[in-house]
Amino acid sequence: MKLYIIGFSGAGKSTLARSLAAHWSIPQKDTDDIFAQEYSQSIADFVKEQGWEAFRRAETDILLKTQEWPAAAESSDFGSKPPLRYQGIVACGGGIVESRINREFLAGQRLLWLNPPWELLIARIRQNPSAFCAGKSEQELHDDYRCRCSIYRSLFS
Repeated sequence: MKLYIIGFSGAGKSTLARSLAAHWSIPQKDTDDIFAQEYSQSIADFVKEQGWEAFRRAETDILLKTQEWPAAAESSDFGSKPPLRYQGIVACGGGIVESRINREFLAGQRLLWLNPPWELLIARIRQNPSAFCAGKSEQELHDDYRCRCSIYRSLFS
């Protein structure tokens, strides 16, 4: 089993994934961190050079690779019961739901949607804007937030 955490920029997805993983002694990954490792550059730099569409394609490749991750632990000491296979927590980038392929994939997974109040999100974004949020007005961000909320919500219906 994997647990995928989704939500808008600043929701706390990465922080919660690290906390839960430490508390439960299970592995965790972050799609934004994986991107930076695989492409040896930040999302902001990649987007400047190649654009958001290229980033979203790369993000999809990373998300789909998560289904190939091996089980964190397997044991044959369970007698007649099948082995417990827990594969970890995946914190997803806030815009991962922009892609239809990603939405279809996530709809079949165990999901946790972090949706703190807008006031908390905007305060966090002001302190540490992501590549997506940098340079946008509060109104533009709020419009993006409302649009994404309906997408996140659709994954649970």
